[in-house]
Amino acid sequence: MKKITLEKIARTVGVSKVAVYNALNDKKGVSEELRSKIKDYAKANGYINKSSLIEAKNKKFLYFISQDFFLTPSEQYYSTIFYFISAECNKANSLLQIAFIEPENTIEKMNKVISFYKPDGLFVVGEIDSSIIMFTEKLNIPIVFIDYYNPLFDSNYVYVDNYHLSYTLTKYLISKGHKEIGFVGNINKTAAIADRYFGYEKALTEQNYEIIKAWHININLEKNEDIAILTAILPEELPTAFICHCDAAAQRLYTALALRGIKVSEDISIISFDNTSLCDNLLPKLTSAGPQKDYYAKKAFNIMIDCLNNKNKNFKIQIRTNLVERDSVKDIS
Repeated sequence: MKKITLEKIARTVGVSKVAVYNALNDKKGVSEELRSKIKDYAKANGYINKSSLIEAKNKKFLYFISQDFFLTPSEQYYSTIFYFISAECNKANSLLQIAFIEPENTIEKMNKVISFYKPDGLFVVGEIDSSIIMFTEKLNIPIVFIDYYNPLFDSNYVYVDNYHLSYTLTKYLISKGHKEIGFVGNINKTAAIADRYFGYEKALTEQNYEIIKAWHININLEKNEDIAILTAILPEELPTAFICHCDAAAQRLYTALALRGIKVSEDISIISFDNTSLCDNLLPKLTSAGPQKDYYAKKAFNIMIDCLNNKNKNFKIQIRTNLVERDSVKDIS
């Protein structure tokens, strides 16, 4: 098999070598569509970005995350991103170590881990308190925040636009004839869930559809294993569809509905966020939207490498998402 080169990729895709270089190194000058096309071709043909490998060689990184986000039995979102970033590190002969953000004496414990491990960079994952951002700003190493964005701090963020994604999912249900739509998720728990709720609310308001308070199940179902809670949470009168703040919550909602003798999607439709492998394990399979985890991880890793080379740069990258239609939404139009 012939060695794949920048020139070969450029000739095949029909662009300049500069465009190929910019795309493969996540630099400006190419559209996202062209960037994806070039990267997909390069990956399929075994191209190795040597410059990135050299820059990241023999580095150590920490992946800081709340235990509450990572250790839930059904959690497959952040753990999958971790494994993909770890794979990127392995390619570069570097190491990624997980470290938990403790609920008590948080900064002191983070500082101890960092002092002991002496990482070259930190990935901080999920929603965090602003005190953690202020602490990391004092460190002389690159920090990349994953799945979180705080406009009050000028740092490196890779995140999903939850508000517009939820708006899109709600409009999708509306296009299927649904006017009575509920929401599952505790909006006081994280900004991401709140953004998803308000995106849902915006879409319904635009259509002058009523927002029924009883149809907002304001708890995170994935945290509850008590069958009694599951059977008590559902209102007597149900909407025709529910939007769940994550796939694991949708899984629990499946159980709650089944206990009432209600079938998904025959009797009620369900749509969700994250698009984890859990979706294909449910019956019916769950329609869900989320980023490609491997792309998410590579984006975060590439930003880290860029930051190692230029610590004064700041990135705020919104990750595109995909809606994967499966079997849990019924067209009632």
